[in-house]
Amino acid sequence: MKLPIKDYFGLLYKYLKKQKNMVILLFFILVTNLVIQLANPQILRYYIDAVTENLGSENLVIAALLFIAFGIIRQVFKIISTYISEKVGWRATNALRGDLIEHCINLDMDFHKTHQSGEMLERVDGDVNALFSFFSTFVLQFISNLGLLIGIILLLYKEDWRIGLTLTMIAILDMVVMKYIEKHSSKHWEKSREYSAQLYGFLGEQITSVEDINTCGSKNYTMNSLYKLFRKMLPVEIKASLGHYYMWIANIIVFALGNAAALILSAYFYGNSLISFGTVYLIFHYVELMANPLEEIRSQMQKLQRAEASIKRVKELLQIKSTIKYGDNGLNSKDSIDVAIDGVSFSYEDGEAVLKDININIEKNAILGVLGHTGSGKTTLARLIVRIYDVCSGTIRFNGEDLKSFTKESLMENISYVTQEVQIFHATVRENLTLFNPSIKDETILNIIEDIGLLPWLNNLPQGLNTILDNGGSGLSSGEAQLLAFVRVFLKNPKLVILDEATSKLDPITEGLIDNALNKLLKNRTCIIIAHRLGTVGRADSILILEEGTIVEFGNRKKLYNDNNSKFYNLLQKGMEEVLA
Repeated sequence: MKLPIKDYFGLLYKYLKKQKNMVILLFFILVTNLVIQLANPQILRYYIDAVTENLGSENLVIAALLFIAFGIIRQVFKIISTYISEKVGWRATNALRGDLIEHCINLDMDFHKTHQSGEMLERVDGDVNALFSFFSTFVLQFISNLGLLIGIILLLYKEDWRIGLTLTMIAILDMVVMKYIEKHSSKHWEKSREYSAQLYGFLGEQITSVEDINTCGSKNYTMNSLYKLFRKMLPVEIKASLGHYYMWIANIIVFALGNAAALILSAYFYGNSLISFGTVYLIFHYVELMANPLEEIRSQMQKLQRAEASIKRVKELLQIKSTIKYGDNGLNSKDSIDVAIDGVSFSYEDGEAVLKDININIEKNAILGVLGHTGSGKTTLARLIVRIYDVCSGTIRFNGEDLKSFTKESLMENISYVTQEVQIFHATVRENLTLFNPSIKDETILNIIEDIGLLPWLNNLPQGLNTILDNGGSGLSSGEAQLLAFVRVFLKNPKLVILDEATSKLDPITEGLIDNALNKLLKNRTCIIIAHRLGTVGRADSILILEEGTIVEFGNRKKLYNDNNSKFYNLLQKGMEEVLA
């Protein structure tokens, strides 16, 4: 697919408009350099003719000083333009990278479960890196080189129309050839970027699974899969790179013709005393100088091939929209939240439903215990309530209002969802607990840590709250990581708490540490506890038991406990941990 010109300039305008002053300054410097490049051969012609015609040393000194001054100015401007272009490109690509990351974070789980993390890393970072030159100098360099080329041709026309016409034809031929090569090479660069994303996706997946690869003895399979991917990539990379070399060869051939034409014409005009010796030098210098803008244009066109593939992929990513749409209402109830689930069904993909016609009500400040075998739909129900996914049919209501009517911010502010897997960031203990919210005071953090029983652990850390934790929680036990997750919930102070097997990795002693803290946490809050352990749901007001996505039992916990025919009573008698595992 050939991108329309508006996509190029639309992207440039969006990410360069905040740096318009620097872009204008860069353009001024490039134009000044263009004028100097055109003027220097004129000075040298004057110098040569002055020597051959014995016009005097004073004029020679002036011409020499002027030539040196122009050379110094050009080098200074080159340094300044390099600095400005790097800065402009860095800021623009960082802004684009930030927009892409924010966009990906806001996409729903249907998107994330179908895209590998390594693939997304390559698209957010690799494709954006390929656009660095596009943002920093592409348009300005293209315009300035085109201006230099036009200026050279016009000056050659001024010397003689036949010289100007000949070099015009040479330049047009060179650009037509390059355009033809670019047209047939861009598709290979696009394919190259796709394979690069696949490679990074594969590497990211294998690196995170290295423990399983080693223990299962699947190293050979992994390496063979990598080699197969390399074998697919190699011919595409070769074809993409050949486009560059074809342009380079074409440039050499075309300018060999240009130099030959300049030699023939200069010999003819000089032999007939139509031009001076200085003008002969001028023609050859301009012909040689023409190679620079055409070479730069060729280089820019090669970068445009890469940029075109990256722009297309960036545009495609930005056009992906989340299937989850939020409303405009705020969840501003001063009390906790009551939850009504009416006729909810859900399936992850077209096929068998994971949840089927679920109908339950959870009153304000009540605790619901959810039980069921693995795969019964417990976690799916929690994900629907926090809107990680949307229901396929039915309605979920908070305080009588449709869940879809609330803003994303109000839901995030009022709901805490704690799972078995706790994300630990490469940051301080304080930042991991507050999730980078600087407004939370250390005194508040320390009080909650003491309530949960983590103060001895904190005191053993070398720098207390300022201790840096490794990404993924390296150095923390699973129990300690989950205790940190509970501290996050206390600090957030939500109205609805969902604990999805949140104490499953805690040993009985550690679980006892937070038992009193949980009593405080769940007080005056609505809570949903998904668990296997009897002790975890022992504080629940009502019990929900799921099997294969349907409700097999729902009711008051005490009534079910005293009912010999209830499923809950049955589980207690048989040993709930064994039955539900």
